[in-house]
Amino acid sequence: MNLRRRQRSRLTSLYIWHRYAGIFAAAFVILISLSGIALNHTDSLQLKKRHLTSDVLLERYSIQSPSNSSRFHTAQHSISQADQLLFIDQVEPLAIDSSLIGAVEHAGFLFVGLNDQLLLFDNEAQLLETIGSLDGVPDTLSRIGLSSQQQLMLLADNQYYRLNDDFGVDKSATKLAIEWSSADEISPAEQTQLERKYRSNIITLETLLLDLHSGRFFGRYGILIFDIIGLILLFLACSGLIIWFKQRPKKSPR
Repeated sequence: MNLRRRQRSRLTSLYIWHRYAGIFAAAFVILISLSGIALNHTDSLQLKKRHLTSDVLLERYSIQSPSNSSRFHTAQHSISQADQLLFIDQVEPLAIDSSLIGAVEHAGFLFVGLNDQLLLFDNEAQLLETIGSLDGVPDTLSRIGLSSQQQLMLLADNQYYRLNDDFGVDKSATKLAIEWSSADEISPAEQTQLERKYRSNIITLETLLLDLHSGRFFGRYGILIFDIIGLILLFLACSGLIIWFKQRPKKSPR
């Protein structure tokens, strides 16, 4: 009788551990399942185009305010740079790896000058073409503007350049007056807004889900946490088999 009681007590204890371990593991199983399902539908859910805006999550990724920012404007467009992101109006930002020097509207297009290339946009701020070194653009551009004859002009190392009809760049010895694009003064409120736009365009939802799914979101403890979850799932499988085996109805002797 005492032996049967002890066996029943052990089985009860195992059942309790099995139940609480199941509750603990369920949260992570749900997390992994939901993130996995979402990642299987990345394109339809547009996870690559959606970004984190939560300050808490951005702090978790150590996203800092941009160290370099500038802003220019034309008659119809506002152009800003915050570190490696280029913002034009409310269009999705473009990743760049050089400095913004100005912007002008010319021949029905928007030309954005970087220190080593020109970016050609349509009136909807959609990138059409990149004009670079193969087109004659020097890699030391410092200014972009329009001459009094509405020619697009560039300045690099005290040398003038002009945009030709084929969207190539030629040296020029012009004596015409040039209206150069100049940077706007950014107020503290506008700087704060630009920093917020920058921070909220760094981490995509796809990156967050991938990090949650793999455990990288939890940093150096992520691998340890998922190892523990793996051991808990192994315990649940073994304890479940033991409980089933102990509680299965015994066959009555014939």
